Amino acid sequence: MTVRILQIGAGIRGRHWIEYVKAFAGTECVALVEPDPANQEKARALLGPSCRIFTDLDAALATVEADAALIASPDRLHAEQAMACLDRGLTVMIEKPFTPTVAEAARVLARAAEVGRQVIVAEQYRFWAAERTVKKLLEEGRIGRVDHCVFVDHRAMRAASEGPWLAEVDYPQLQAVAVHHFDSLRMWFGRPRALSVKAWRAPWSDYKGCECSQALIDMGSVQVSYLGTMSSPRYGCSIRIDGEKGAIWTNRRWVFLREGSSRFFLPVRNVKVPPGDEKSYPQGGTTALLMALEAAVEKNLPAETRGEDNIWTIAMLEAGKRSAAEGRTVAIGEVGDGRFVERS
Repeated sequence: MTVRILQIGAGIRGRHWIEYVKAFAGTECVALVEPDPANQEKARALLGPSCRIFTDLDAALATVEADAALIASPDRLHAEQAMACLDRGLTVMIEKPFTPTVAEAARVLARAAEVGRQVIVAEQYRFWAAERTVKKLLEEGRIGRVDHCVFVDHRAMRAASEGPWLAEVDYPQLQAVAVHHFDSLRMWFGRPRALSVKAWRAPWSDYKGCECSQALIDMGSVQVSYLGTMSSPRYGCSIRIDGEKGAIWTNRRWVFLREGSSRFFLPVRNVKVPPGDEKSYPQGGTTALLMALEAAVEKNLPAETRGEDNIWTIAMLEAGKRSAAEGRTVAIGEVGDGRFVERS
């Protein structure tokens, strides 16, 4: 069976998805919804001749036979678009962030439960080879009980080249980048408890909102010190996890392990991942996601990044924004419909 996909959005990330869906043997893009003429024109060259282009989602849903929707639009549109697709019986894969708030995510998941369809969130970073290798080392207990993690991420991003919607949001770094990192932290350390966040603009920033974020994250038994910026001259990442029997360090490409009292970190062979997922952004992790979408459509198998799990990532994002705005530590249970988070 080939999964027929209705894609919504053909901006920068949407055009990436057109290419990956086209290359994946189990999927086919049968229609695209994109209101912007410039994005339509850029996407047309990537789409096959049989793929129809619409400017309106309702019109596409009324006329196109599809099995799944792939939503790659600005996140403020995600909830309503997802529910429209669910109402038509489609399985939904939705770009990060799932929705801006826990309450909106809960509303989407309630609709998904009503219609018996799955919502999958396209959090691809957790499927990168280095991220999976760190996960394996932690599960094997190679560094024993973990105490803390120091996570520093530098990006050379400019609003002028990243798309107009991101330039206008209040917390672009949290919304576009940290949300990935929060998801990986959950994969490694479990459910979060609270966040204390400071956010600001660099003097040379062309973003309207705060493209720099600093956070102390309480993950229960693990404490995380986080710094992320989109205004660095170049890219760089450093993640160090310390435990009772050693430490793990990674730049999200290579992984190193220091066991016991050794002076040196030694390289660790990355675990095998599906073809293409060994690559960095924008491709890495997309094969695993498309495999999960295929399995959800054909066998209703629950995806690792299903919405019921990813709502915890959205809770971290919302708590982080509230903490930055109010200048205080925000517990996860405070955001959105906290009761829904506790039930998940």
